[in-house]
Amino acid sequence: MGAREAPGILGDFSSLASNGLRAIRSRLELATIELKEEKAWVLRFIVVASAAVYLLSFGTLLAILALSLAMPENTRPAVLGGFGGAMLVAGVGAVIWIMSAAKKRSPPFKDLIDVLKNDEEGLGAKRAEGVSGGSGNE
Repeated sequence: MGAREAPGILGDFSSLASNGLRAIRSRLELATIELKEEKAWVLRFIVVASAAVYLLSFGTLLAILALSLAMPENTRPAVLGGFGGAMLVAGVGAVIWIMSAAKKRSPPFKDLIDVLKNDEEGLGAKRAEGVSGGSGNE
């Protein structure tokens, strides 16, 4: 009799281990996908932001230089001061936009955390059913 119970216990244990490994593997695959998405978003954001800052600042500098040289000499300080103020306002607006865009984004690994929370709740519910169902057996 003892020999017949061992394969059942080993079979149950191996089935449990197999299910656990499958669950871990699927969660790791989900984490890998989310990490790739985060990396791609950050890289794209940095490249575009750097290019935009460089091109806009250099183009604006050249435009201001050309405009100030075209003005009479006594109005040049006012022109440069006005453009300097406008650039400061635009820079503050850009910082505000970046901060609001970062706040609107969902936190990294949100999907993975949600799935793991659902797993934890599901296992907790099954454990509670097992405890209440196990105590009612005759």
